[in-house]
Amino acid sequence: MNETTRDHRKHIGERILRASTVVAIAHVCLKVVGLAQLSVLGRYIDTSVLDVVYVGAFEGCIFTIFLLGEEVIGPAFLPVFMRELDDRGKKAAWAFANTVLTLQFMILALLIGALTLWPAFFINLVTNWQGEDAPAKIELARRSLIAMAPALLCLSLGSTTYIILNGHKRFFLAAFGDASWKIVSLISVFVGIGWLGMNVRALIFGLVIGSVAKLGTHLVGLFRELRFFRPSLVLKNPALKTMLLLMLPLIAGILFAKIRDVFNNQYILSSIQTDGLMTANSFGRKLYTAIGWLVPYAMSIAMFPFFCELVDRDDHEHLGDLLTHSGRMLLAVFIPFSMACVVFSQPLTSLLFQSGKFGPDVTALTALSMACYTLVFPAFALEYLIIQAFFANRKMISVTVIGALTSVISIVISYVGIRLFGATDAAALMVVALGFVISRTIKTTAFMVLLKRTTPAFPLLPTAVMVLKAVLTGGCAMLLCQVTDQAFLTFISGDAGKFPTILRLAANGGAAAAGFLGGALIFRLKEPFEMAQWAFRKMTGQNRLTVKEMP
Repeated sequence: MNETTRDHRKHIGERILRASTVVAIAHVCLKVVGLAQLSVLGRYIDTSVLDVVYVGAFEGCIFTIFLLGEEVIGPAFLPVFMRELDDRGKKAAWAFANTVLTLQFMILALLIGALTLWPAFFINLVTNWQGEDAPAKIELARRSLIAMAPALLCLSLGSTTYIILNGHKRFFLAAFGDASWKIVSLISVFVGIGWLGMNVRALIFGLVIGSVAKLGTHLVGLFRELRFFRPSLVLKNPALKTMLLLMLPLIAGILFAKIRDVFNNQYILSSIQTDGLMTANSFGRKLYTAIGWLVPYAMSIAMFPFFCELVDRDDHEHLGDLLTHSGRMLLAVFIPFSMACVVFSQPLTSLLFQSGKFGPDVTALTALSMACYTLVFPAFALEYLIIQAFFANRKMISVTVIGALTSVISIVISYVGIRLFGATDAAALMVVALGFVISRTIKTTAFMVLLKRTTPAFPLLPTAVMVLKAVLTGGCAMLLCQVTDQAFLTFISGDAGKFPTILRLAANGGAAAAGFLGGALIFRLKEPFEMAQWAFRKMTGQNRLTVKEMP
C-alpha cells in the first residue's frame, strides 16, 4: 500500500468518525426527547386511548406509510444524487432532486386524500379490534386518522431532504429534524393536556405541527441550496430512471417488512382484548430503537456516503476493512449490553414510564417486551452497517429477497404462537418480540454470508471466536448484574419510588460494567480495550485514526 493510499484511508476514517459523532449527538437529542414524549403520553393519556390513537392510527397507518417511502427512496436516491453531484455538479443533482420531490409531493397528496376520504378502510386494514368496544375504537381511530393525515406530507418530504443533507455531508441538521418533530409534539402534549386540560387532540395537534418543524429544520440546513429548488417533472432524466430501477427490488422487501410490523404490532395484538397491550409492545420497542439510532444507525448513516465513494473507486479491500473492524467493535459492545439489558428492563421501564395513567400492570408488560426486544441489539447493530454496503454497491435484489423471507418468518411465529397456541397478554408479547429477534438474527447472518461473495469482510473463524468471547463476557455482565439487582431488592421494594429506582439502576449498571470488564479480561475480548486505547490516543493527540482502528 503506497503512502498516498494510506493517508487517504486515514482521512476517510477521520471524516467517518466526525460524521458519526455529529449524527449521534443529534440522535441523543432525538431519543431523549422521544423518551420524554412517551413518558408524558403515559402520564396524561389512558393506555386504551394510546392503543387507538397513537399505536393504531398514527403508527399503524401514517407512520407505516411514511416508513415505506423513506426506506424505498433513501437507499436508491442517495447513490444517484451523489453521483450526479460529483460528476455533473449541483445544478444537475438538483434537477434530479426537484423531479423526485415533485413526484413525491403528488403521490403524498393522493395518499392524504385517500386517508381522509376512507379512514375506516385503513383502520380495518391494520387492526383487528373485536368485542363490544370495537365500534368505539374504530370511530376514535377514524377521526384521529383524518386529523393526523396532513402530517404525512411534511414527514415524508422530510425524509428526502434528510437524504439530500446527508449527500452534502451536513449530518447534524438532517438528524435533528426528527428531534424538532418530537420536541414540538412533546410541548403540545405537556402544555395542552398537562396545563390546559385538553384531551387527546393535543397529541394530534403536536404530531401534525411537529412534522412541519421537522421539514423546516431541514430547509434551514439547505438554505444555500434553496435557489436550486424548482418544482419540475423531467421524467426523461436518466438519473430518475436509474433511481427507479434501484427502487424496484427494494419495494417488495420493504413492503414485506411493513406488513410484518403492522401484523405484529397492531393487527395480531389488537385481537387480544387487553387494554394497553399494543402500547406495551410499542413502548417496549423504544429502548432498542433508541440505542440503535445512537450508535449503529448513526455510524451507518455517516458511512453511507463514504461507502459510495469507495465502491465508485472499486476499493473493496478498504470497504471490507471498514466493515470488519466496525462490525467487531459493535458486536463486542452490543452482545454483552443486550444480555445485561434483560436485567435492566424492569427498573428502567418503571423509571421512564410508570406514572399517572401508566400503571404497574402495563409497566410490567412493557418491561417484559423490552427485555425480549433488547436481545436483537447485536443483529440490529450489524445489519444497519452491512446493508449500507449493499446499497452502496447498488445491489438491491438479494437484500430484498432475504428481507422478505425473514419478514415471513416473523409473521409465521406470531401467528402460530397467538392464533394456533392461544398466547395472550405477556405470552403474546414474548411471542411477537422473540419472533422478531429470531427473524432479524437470521437476516443479518444471511447478509454477512452474502456480503463475503463480493467483499473481503468478516472472516469466518476469527469472527466466530470473537462472538463466542463476547457472549461469555455478556454472561459475566448479566450474572453480576442479576446478583446485584436481587441484593438491592432485599432491602428496597421494586416500586419504592423514582429515587430508589435510580439507585437500583446505578448499582446494576456498575455491576454490569464490572462484569463486562472482568469477562473481557478473562476471555481475552480485545476489542473494548482497543477502543479505549484508541480513544486515549485521540484525546492526547498522539496519532491519527487508521482504518483498522476505526470503531
